[in-house]
Amino acid sequence: MTPNELNVKEGDRVTLRITSDEPVQLHLHGYDLEKDITANEPAELEFDATTPGRFQIENEQTHKQLGALLVQLP
Repeated sequence: MTPNELNVKEGDRVTLRITSDEPVQLHLHGYDLEKDITANEPAELEFDATTPGRFQIENEQTHKQLGALLVQLP
């Protein structure tokens, strides 16, 4: 994942634009959001950053950590 840590402020509307060279089931911990990503097809995951903290982003199928989301207080 590039960058490997995303920084946003609490209250921001977040759009993750995702591409992968292999199928991935993306899971954002803390927000309990999942998105199935098809290989070589762009996808988006949109949400409001309502909870501050640091949250793992992982491939739910392999449990490999891809990166992290850091939601900071405004």
